[in-house]
Amino acid sequence: MATNVKRQCTKLRMGLAGLGAASTHILRALDAYDDIVVTAACDVREDALAAFRATRSGLTYSSVEQMAESDEVDAIYVATPNYLHCDHVMQAIANGKDVIVEKPIAVTLEECDRMIKAAADAGVRVLAGHTHSFDAPIAAMAKLIHEDGLIGDLYMLHNSYYTDWLYRGRVPDELDTPRGGGVVFRQGPHGIDVIRQLAGQRATRVLARTSQLDVQHPTHGSYTAMIEFGPNVVATITFSGYAYFDSAELTWGRGELGAPRPLGTNSDNRRRILGFKTVEEETAYKNSVRFTGPEAENWLAVLDCDEEIRTHPFYGLTIVSGSKGDLRQSEHGLYFYGDNGRQEIPVAKAALEREAELDVLYKAWRDDVPLPGHDAVWARDTLEICLAIIESSDTGQAVDLH
Repeated sequence: MATNVKRQCTKLRMGLAGLGAASTHILRALDAYDDIVVTAACDVREDALAAFRATRSGLTYSSVEQMAESDEVDAIYVATPNYLHCDHVMQAIANGKDVIVEKPIAVTLEECDRMIKAAADAGVRVLAGHTHSFDAPIAAMAKLIHEDGLIGDLYMLHNSYYTDWLYRGRVPDELDTPRGGGVVFRQGPHGIDVIRQLAGQRATRVLARTSQLDVQHPTHGSYTAMIEFGPNVVATITFSGYAYFDSAELTWGRGELGAPRPLGTNSDNRRRILGFKTVEEETAYKNSVRFTGPEAENWLAVLDCDEEIRTHPFYGLTIVSGSKGDLRQSEHGLYFYGDNGRQEIPVAKAALEREAELDVLYKAWRDDVPLPGHDAVWARDTLEICLAIIESSDTGQAVDLH
């Protein structure tokens, strides 16, 4: 990243590491981005690689290390299990490849530190991908708060999201907390990144509680945290994955990607998953939603929502409070509550989370400049909050952040 000269080539060649359930969404986002072409994929499952070869062009590999050595790849999208993120990012860095890595970036701060140092030494970019802090309404809120001063002095933030996360089909490693399983690791970065983006300053202290209520899914199923940002700003953040209440009831019947979410979706999914009698049955269902599996398209049917029907994405309910008023998402933009009552501020629809992150990486790669944000250092700070939530719940004490 020393030249700061715009590249003559126009397309970034991307390799996808991991053909799991998320790969269907990731590949759609990659295919929709005109300046990126998928030239390779890797997975440990030969049937997944065979399906890739049968349906797409591009090289296939059985390891990230092999793919990272390819001259046909400029960057790697790491969508492998969380406990493998560090190794796979380090292999990409060692071969001079830029990286997008799914959240969480890693499962320990030591792993983050290794990646940060290696990326700096090699002069490559590591983008912490796939959080709703990339959403257009969140970016608009941050601008109104910090650049326009719309709500005055910020003092309080809140994000809450009630979902069916535990009941979408989970395999054992997704439930193995020390390896990055459970909602704190797998969903925490979404809400935490939103709160951090809007707070605009470093978090300093965390007090939290988690729960583990389902013996069939022995990991964190919810968390509630109070996060302090210095002496004057405090945030509360709540997430439930138990599939009882659905936050879509509060967000105009819209879900995480802005598509209509029928009432009863949570309870339908809960009944289906709890109907499986063994771990193997649930694992078989999860495998059916992986790349080209028989349920892959149904599992992500929200991606097929007509764009005229789709609204902004909603990661639950987000409210920000300042000395001059409050701010939250509306169906088509934002609501500002001030001295003169409620005012709606339109926000133009924009790329969804993964499409937005591709744009960030591509433009930095094209112009040979550092990432404008959401880099590995940002991701480390988010992970520190995730770890503090778990520690605080385990000890019953507040955790100071460093």
